[in-house]
Amino acid sequence: MSNTATNNEIYANGRTYPEHCAWLDSLVGDEYRIVHLPIGHLFNLVEISYLKYILLKLETTAQQRLRALDAIAICDAGSVTQEAVAAIEPCCESGREIMRELYSLPMGEQTWAFRDGDVFRILSRLNPSLLTALRLCDRGPVPEVPRNGVLEAAT
Repeated sequence: MSNTATNNEIYANGRTYPEHCAWLDSLVGDEYRIVHLPIGHLFNLVEISYLKYILLKLETTAQQRLRALDAIAICDAGSVTQEAVAAIEPCCESGREIMRELYSLPMGEQTWAFRDGDVFRILSRLNPSLLTALRLCDRGPVPEVPRNGVLEAAT
């Protein structure tokens, strides 16, 4: 059985395969970075913001602070650079509430909810340092003009 979608079948996010390919080719700058950075790395950037909030704003024990620092250190892997980690500011109260909601889900559903809810884009509007960190992640060249020559509105 083949996984190839025909031109008229929905392939991803309500788009047919040709529409999805055209959309991917239209991405530039931060939109390109968001779509092409693995979802786990995006989640890590947001978690760092949340952990920094905890470290700076909440009363914690020495053990809790050490666990938070260890969790931040683990996030410095793959495409996420030390410079990206350093650039992230603590989240705001709204960001904290969003993360608490995410963490209330079973572990296996958190990443799906993060992706499906477009949480990174929401949180980056609340905390622009997430976009700064995203730009510091090591992902190679990022197009600044659409590869297909068509500039589309971000969805």
